[in-house]
Amino acid sequence: MKLKSIIPVAALTAVLVLMLIFSREFEIFMYGIFNTKTQTGSRTPLIVLFIEHLNMVVVSGIIAVILGLALGIFISSKPGREYRDAFEEIISLGQAFPSAALLALVVPIVGYGSEGALIALVIYALMPIVYNTYAGLTGVDPDCIEAAKGMGMEDKRIFTRIKLPLAANVILAGIRTSLVINISAATLAAAVGAGGLGVLVVNGVKAFDPVLILEGAIPVSLMAVIADLVMKEVEKKLSYS
Repeated sequence: MKLKSIIPVAALTAVLVLMLIFSREFEIFMYGIFNTKTQTGSRTPLIVLFIEHLNMVVVSGIIAVILGLALGIFISSKPGREYRDAFEEIISLGQAFPSAALLALVVPIVGYGSEGALIALVIYALMPIVYNTYAGLTGVDPDCIEAAKGMGMEDKRIFTRIKLPLAANVILAGIRTSLVINISAATLAAAVGAGGLGVLVVNGVKAFDPVLILEGAIPVSLMAVIADLVMKEVEKKLSYS
């Protein structure tokens, strides 16, 4: 990363870390600004809720990336062409559902807790990865592939040496979109007992307490922006390499 790219990420990360460390001081300061009837603050330390939130995002993100890449590679290959439309319709259907509705559908099957939230987050994060993987691999210039075949390269080497590197930038854009979506959607997981920063937002709405809402919403927003900036820099580095 260049210095001008590191500065915004470092500054936002510093703000997030300071907020996690001095969460109680942040509450006191914010209650001095907002005149609310109740000023109890969060019963659970902010850093505990942050770790719960981060854990949901990381676990669901890893699963979504593995499944998304596998499905995207499969439907872009010759054996997977006949299943392409079916896969796209199923995944698009999952993406079309609002994240809250998707959680509500999963909970009666799996039950309350992190398991249902993770399943919903994985489904919600799949579409950008599958679509971009498919678009990146099928968008490789056919002349490059023909040239590689003319040089005697096998299909496996063409995939690893030609297709995948040329499609990497598009695939990463899908992963970036998926990651940002997951960070935001994980806030709703609190509604099904999965914990995370959404607990503060839900409790704040119930108690009409803007401080609790901000205490949950600000870290989520910072996480999403930091993740977006980092992934953009990774994309730029690959596009120039």
